[in-house]
Amino acid sequence: MTIEDLRAAVDAGAAAVVVKSTNESEAARRQLEVAEYALLDPDWAEVEAASAGRSSTLFNRSGLSSLPFEEWLQVVVVADAYACTHDAYAVASLIPAGVDELVRMAAAIEAAGVRWLEVNLGAAHGEEAAPGAIELVAAPERVTEIVGRVRATVELPLTVKLPGHGDVIELAAAARVAGADSVCLAGRTLGFLPDLETRRPVLGTYGAIGGAWALPLTLRWVAKARQRLGPDFPFLATNGIRDGRDAARALLAGASAVELATAVWIEGFDTLTRAIGQLAAYLEEQGSDAADIVGESADAVMTYEEVQAVRRAT
Repeated sequence: MTIEDLRAAVDAGAAAVVVKSTNESEAARRQLEVAEYALLDPDWAEVEAASAGRSSTLFNRSGLSSLPFEEWLQVVVVADAYACTHDAYAVASLIPAGVDELVRMAAAIEAAGVRWLEVNLGAAHGEEAAPGAIELVAAPERVTEIVGRVRATVELPLTVKLPGHGDVIELAAAARVAGADSVCLAGRTLGFLPDLETRRPVLGTYGAIGGAWALPLTLRWVAKARQRLGPDFPFLATNGIRDGRDAARALLAGASAVELATAVWIEGFDTLTRAIGQLAAYLEEQGSDAADIVGESADAVMTYEEVQAVRRAT
């Protein structure tokens, strides 16, 4: 959310940093004021970030950037200018409330010289936010409408982030047809957890949930989307990636890039530097470049019948 942290992510080696999303909704901005985050251990007990590890789960309620759009855009412009000097990007991220305003903001972002736009259609909190604050898009026709209008307005590279539930592959196909240059899979889903001591909901409500355990769920969507849309369309993987070896797993599943968030929050920006080093070490072990392994596992998927035939033959 801040220039300082955006620069810190770039300095740590990130190729791109997604700036905290915005839209025109005052309710969405107010929602950030009551944001709450809980890290949970495997027994669902809350732990401090300092003692959290790979097995921890993030359960949270969040909102959009609290800055007015014009101030937010200036943060993106400054961050992207800094990123450009490091061969990196600061990515402007919009979440729809109203499509007309979404399109207007996209045009303003391009006019300001920002080099990459994300339209996040998979914001989990859209289900629980105030009416009209955040739209969670679940229908391919709506994806086509929103992405098509943005694409008709701007020429800059466009990533569409999608939810992690519903007919995700059809949503991805709709985004590509409407003009997306890449698709990010997948936004977290909402969960619900009672506290045994208070017998009330943790965080008082539903919350978005994710952790390292979610990696196979994410990568199934990536592999399925690659199978549907082909090897030449880029996917970004998010939700469950905690280190460089997870990044390698995502590449093997068909992702061209990965996003880390929770791990950085828990361990700091050095997590990015370590992850890059771990990925580089894995690639050296394998004698491969990153581009060479993209989709290798996904392309080797067999049907259940094919697996049975192979086992019978051996």
